Amino acid sequence: MNYRSLLPLAVAGLLGLSACDAIRFPGKTPDEPEQAAPAEPEAAPVEAAAAPDYPVRPEALASRAAIDWDAALADIAAQPAGPDDDNFAIASTGEPPPVPVMLPSGIVIPQGAESSVKFQPLSDGYFAFYPGTDYNIVVNGTNEVIGERAESGDSPLRYSPTTTGAQVAFTKYGADYLIEFECTEAEGENPVCISEEDALQIAESLVPVRSQ
Repeated sequence: MNYRSLLPLAVAGLLGLSACDAIRFPGKTPDEPEQAAPAEPEAAPVEAAAAPDYPVRPEALASRAAIDWDAALADIAAQPAGPDDDNFAIASTGEPPPVPVMLPSGIVIPQGAESSVKFQPLSDGYFAFYPGTDYNIVVNGTNEVIGERAESGDSPLRYSPTTTGAQVAFTKYGADYLIEFECTEAEGENPVCISEEDALQIAESLVPVRSQ
């Protein structure tokens, strides 16, 4: 074999291999290391929504008033016998209410009234209804106290007009009493069917007629 004739072929092959090594592929430089894909940024932790900041309000707690039954019994015993004994007959039916029963004295029920006097004991007190021509009288008594009572013992009469007439409130024997005057014929947003003087006079006429 003629080795001289093979030498040019070998040289040509070596040159070809060198040329292949020199070829650059797009986007890559020779001997450039592989780069890892950039890591995605971590999402910020989601904080739980804060609870709404509502104002703190004290709760209105209901309690039962301490009743001075001895004072009520003494006042009942001091009442003179008279035509107002009908009030006692009205309030003496059934179990005694949890407050001393106070009813107005000297109330005249008009003839032909659509209804009669009504008395109803309640779990916390009582109410009494007196029909009238110009206004009806509703007496409420309760031993329920909402929140803290600013005053202790008896309180003076407190008059105030209402959308249906007027009312007078007071505290006696530890119980709260409310006398309402409901207009029967007066019209308007604030009807006037009884004067403040007359309303206070009727409230002052309330007398205790029953106790425990």
